[in-house]
Amino acid sequence: MKKQIFVDDNYDYDYEVVNDNVHTLSRSYASQWSDHVRGEVALKIEDDGNGLVVRFNEKGRIDYSEAEQLFILLKLIIDPAKYEISTKQPL
Repeated sequence: MKKQIFVDDNYDYDYEVVNDNVHTLSRSYASQWSDHVRGEVALKIEDDGNGLVVRFNEKGRIDYSEAEQLFILLKLIIDPAKYEISTKQPL
């Protein structure tokens, strides 16, 4: 079953688990995406039982939007803990 993912109140992605071990994050069909990428898989992570397999592009690095997609998908996969990240001002 697909779950809708909202970023800053915008419906941006669909999340789905395939065969109990492949997690996919697909771009939504919303108008903020260009026609040629709407509905396409943005990122796929496989849980092989020994860890997570992430397939990156040929560039060997990820851009900022890919980093956000990786963050979202990892957060969905590893959700049991609640994380709170904040900064403190020096006294």
